[in-house]
Amino acid sequence: MTRNDAVQIMKLKFAPRKLSASREETLAKFGTRYKGKIPLDWKRDGNLVRRGKPNKPRKGSSRGKIGRTKVIGAKKVLKDFKLLTNTLQDLMRKHGRSDTKALQKAYKAIRAQVSASK
Repeated sequence: MTRNDAVQIMKLKFAPRKLSASREETLAKFGTRYKGKIPLDWKRDGNLVRRGKPNKPRKGSSRGKIGRTKVIGAKKVLKDFKLLTNTLQDLMRKHGRSDTKALQKAYKAIRAQVSASK
């Protein structure tokens, strides 16, 4: 065998292996000695697929399951943002560029968005 032949064999032998499925599925197949094909395919055959519109939900079926959205930390965000805008306004006043209306407008917009979502 020539050196080139040996190199080609080693390229095949040590090439990175490509898995047909995810690493977890491959390990699960090895651990459970599953003989089937992976990755599992949960799609239905064509003759089993439902035709037509999906069923309408029954009235009150989701009542009590879907709650109101909670915004956690909104007060802290508003407080930090107000501190930031105040600091920027002070810097703008100190260095002669006193267009602070844009900052006030941005703060009011964010405050309105956060308070509207409660």
